[in-house]
Amino acid sequence: MSLIFLIGYMGCGKTTLAKKLASKLKYEWLDTDAFIEKQEGLIIPEIFTRYGEAYFRSLELKLIDSLEATKPMVVSTGGGLPCFSNLMEQLNVKGTTIYLERSPKELFQRLHQGKDKRPLLANKTDDELLHFIEENLEKRNPIYRQSKYILDRDYQTVDRILNLLNH
Repeated sequence: MSLIFLIGYMGCGKTTLAKKLASKLKYEWLDTDAFIEKQEGLIIPEIFTRYGEAYFRSLELKLIDSLEATKPMVVSTGGGLPCFSNLMEQLNVKGTTIYLERSPKELFQRLHQGKDKRPLLANKTDDELLHFIEENLEKRNPIYRQSKYILDRDYQTVDRILNLLNH
């Protein structure tokens, strides 16, 4: 499969693992958030502030629509991307989807420090942040779990993913 999509909640490690996987496979790597930021000339929080979430989601949809399976690529998606406009279904049709599953507490630890850089997390207290993650993950998990592969923390390595893809 020439398109591999890493999906999961923000902060789960999609970008880091996607870069390593793309390098190992000698595929291109695309981070949907970084691509949109470059295209718009604005960082994600500014896009949300100026134009709203619906506009941002429309940019994600256009980007996924434009991807062709003819170019080998590992794509790290934004955390919410699969959850809008039936994009999870489209990702499954276009390529191989891999959900990087993490617990709410682990996500909290990973997101706590940089929460101000993420528009959906900024200005939340610790309790509000943990509650927000738990609530969102509960809503998103049924969509994320439609992935072809679901990897818990111990299996989120390049070698394990290569093993899965070769079977």
